Amino acid sequence: MWYYFIRQKRAVTALLFLVTLVVLSIGNSVIHDGEIRRVSLLFDEDGTVSAAPFAPSAEFLLGTDRKGYDLLHLIIEGAKWTIGAGLLITFMRIFIGLLLAITLAKFNKPLFRSFESFFDSFSVIPMTMISYFLLQHVLTFSNGTTPEPFYLRVGFQMMILIIFAVPTITFYLGNEIKLLLNEEFVRSAKILGGRYPHLLRKHIAPHLNPILIILFLQQFIQVLVILIHLGVLQVFFGGTIVFHGGDIDSVTHEWTGLLGMYYPSFMSHP
Repeated sequence: MWYYFIRQKRAVTALLFLVTLVVLSIGNSVIHDGEIRRVSLLFDEDGTVSAAPFAPSAEFLLGTDRKGYDLLHLIIEGAKWTIGAGLLITFMRIFIGLLLAITLAKFNKPLFRSFESFFDSFSVIPMTMISYFLLQHVLTFSNGTTPEPFYLRVGFQMMILIIFAVPTITFYLGNEIKLLLNEEFVRSAKILGGRYPHLLRKHIAPHLNPILIILFLQQFIQVLVILIHLGVLQVFFGGTIVFHGGDIDSVTHEWTGLLGMYYPSFMSHP
């Protein structure tokens, strides 16, 4: 599969682009301590003053927002949070779901079906709505107040985005493992004395790996979609700062938060 991937020039280009953004984002945190370039006023050669927002130019490739923050710099700073959080949440979903699926696949069919029927409701849970109600009061705080520590807010948000997806992933992978266990070549290996760990490692894993890769990509996209929905609802990853007068800002400047923060600007100045 890796050989097929590297032959796809568009996919490789997109991957290199994202990796470059993450490297620049980490470099900005290391070198500039995560500071964002901000220019509120500009003076031209005639001494004329102009105020932010500034249109895209050689000095600001993507322009600035109303506060004078460089939009390109904001995007670079937020890359590590968006991509990093998305990858970590997706990995934990798959990892926990796979461990539980391996365990549940050993159960007999009636017991497995009982568990599956009990947790089947998780497949229709509106993740965005549940996440919004659970995270709104944890992640949103007024400027000047002392919120919960950053790592607690991020940890709680990631836990919510992980646990509600685990049941669906668990029973999807459990059914796939059960199907593979009923294949003739696996039953033959079992008759010859192969134990469950051996069957998993030698006979199940080679067939399950492509499914895991596709599932990982699907879950990564789903995580980003939920974060975008939360961003539009002004619940940003890591926290939402509410200023006097109704202005809001993102703690991490991650992409979905920027999308939600500038959504009114998109609607008023498309």
